[in-house]
Amino acid sequence: MKMHNLVKEKLEKSGYVLGAFVASGSPTNVEILGLNDLDFVLIDMEHAQTDMETMVNMIRAAELYDMAPLARIYDPHDGPMMARMLDVGIHGLMIPMVETKEHAEYIIKNMKLAPLGKRGIGAGRGPRWGWYENYNKGEVNDNTYVIMQCETVKGVENIEEICQTRGLDCIFIGTADLSQDMGVFGESNNKELESAIDKVLEACKKYNIVPGIIAGTQEVATMRIQQGFQFVTIMNDLGFFRSVTKNRIDAVRNSL
Repeated sequence: MKMHNLVKEKLEKSGYVLGAFVASGSPTNVEILGLNDLDFVLIDMEHAQTDMETMVNMIRAAELYDMAPLARIYDPHDGPMMARMLDVGIHGLMIPMVETKEHAEYIIKNMKLAPLGKRGIGAGRGPRWGWYENYNKGEVNDNTYVIMQCETVKGVENIEEICQTRGLDCIFIGTADLSQDMGVFGESNNKELESAIDKVLEACKKYNIVPGIIAGTQEVATMRIQQGFQFVTIMNDLGFFRSVTKNRIDAVRNSL
């Protein structure tokens, strides 16, 4: 059996992929998003309560619909934790707060097998208990999706060096943290913020790295894709649930 990189396959097909952060810890929510033909989910383990065992069930729900299951980790400096998440079958990881070439190389060392990295050989769910015959012979290195977040001024300053990291697939701009670090939080149309976003986008294009970004509305998502971003999150499941349920509740009450 051959391992697949669903994000790369979907990017080759359409040129961009759409995804959602899933903060609920709900395999059911993941399954519904897959049923609705979303390209990937990011299981949020940085800002949510999800544990490893729950994550595995969320991975299974995504795989059921050929939707790529990815996870955002909670400690960008915990290499063994990254390796363990891959061992239990996550297809790729998003690492927050990457600011230097050295940090980027540390991430690759812990996510990739030799000769690119130092991750240990696994025999668990990741390689499907040996079903993926070539998993530990390089197949996993080619098919594990590596996303590094650029969400600080320092990260933007060092973005060209970071983009040259061998094994990196995608740079994802965390606009909320970046705007906060720049002192312009809440100013969605700030010119300095947009200039920083443009700088990251151009570096990604220069070094053939997939550019990613968060989009809170349909209009912003469309604008970012037309701008050149290819890996775009369009919702957080809990934020979306809160917003939609409030609209329904208010609509009923206002109609009476």
